[in-house]
Amino acid sequence: MLIILKLLYAWLLPPGIFLLAILLAYFFCRKSKNARWLLYVFALVYLLSIQAVSNFVIKPLENAYPQPAVSELKDAQAIVVLGGGSYSGVSDFDGEGQLSADAANRLFMGLRLHKALGLPVIMSGGKVFSYSASEADVAYRLLKAGGVEEKYLIKEDRSRNTAGNAKFTKEICGQKHFNKVVLVTSAYHMPRSVAFFQREGVDVIPYPADYRTDKKTVLNAFAFTPSAGCLYDTSTAVKEYLGLLAVKMGWQ
Repeated sequence: MLIILKLLYAWLLPPGIFLLAILLAYFFCRKSKNARWLLYVFALVYLLSIQAVSNFVIKPLENAYPQPAVSELKDAQAIVVLGGGSYSGVSDFDGEGQLSADAANRLFMGLRLHKALGLPVIMSGGKVFSYSASEADVAYRLLKAGGVEEKYLIKEDRSRNTAGNAKFTKEICGQKHFNKVVLVTSAYHMPRSVAFFQREGVDVIPYPADYRTDKKTVLNAFAFTPSAGCLYDTSTAVKEYLGLLAVKMGWQ
């Protein structure tokens, strides 16, 4: 019964309900010569919204850099954690402002690596919009609350995108004489991040976190059931591929 309810919910919530509406529109307009376009739209939205497709497009990004063993990080001199979104004005346990789920997962990995390696942590991310919270400021407060001593915390709060993360982190590395750093970001975001940091001449050890997919894709009924989460993952993957193209073409 639980499985049936979950499948039912999937079709009653977006984008499932939109797909049903498209089919209903096709039923009433099927005699029109242009009705077939409704089926094309249905097919496109459906494919973009199912796990079988979203996993297919995002997995190559997540698998590009396997997570290294801690013993492979011995030459690093700092840990760089990239921001991934924040919320301003919201209450938190010991202050104001919270990180998005992606950013929080990245930061938690940075905290664990600091505990294992005892390296400084560079929190990279400023205000994307004027009304946003500074990602580095929120991350700084959270790491302090997590027991990281202030002497290990370095804020990079000027960047607004991945290109800025790399540019301004390079400046800090130059000032602090860091020659190699552990780069922590979401697994799907790692290829584009590495491309930017390499372009800036920063020697990084990629350490992916915040995975969106299981190691193995199971092709059951849920793999072919539309969901907003899968649509988001597909959109995220397409954005990353376009970003990688932009880097290679020198557009960013």
